[in-house]
Amino acid sequence: MEKERDVVKRIAQLVRAGATLTSYTCPVCGTVLVKLKTGELYCANCERTVVLVKSDEEAQQAVEVVQLREVRRIVFDKILQLGRELEKLSASEMVDHLRSMSILLDIYEKLSKIQSSKV
Repeated sequence: MEKERDVVKRIAQLVRAGATLTSYTCPVCGTVLVKLKTGELYCANCERTVVLVKSDEEAQQAVEVVQLREVRRIVFDKILQLGRELEKLSASEMVDHLRSMSILLDIYEKLSKIQSSKV
């Protein structure tokens, strides 16, 4: 019962923030989905975005987009982590970090291009 109240509170907060209720329900838990300002459908119970698809091909494309987004986020977090460590390093250690950052930035840029072509 308390979990249901928490879900209702989250939905209410999302609506106050500009989301709209939809007629769709979450395929996992059955909770009504809200449409965020970004256009994404969101389940307040599962606390994740939901993608509606009509075919197996669309489902595969949706999975690829979500997985690319996650890899891109991980790469970005690693770039930030390396950047925070720069100040503490010696010159030779800094060069190694900067090389790693350069490689990660290239990967991040490529992932961004792939992601924008799939959306």
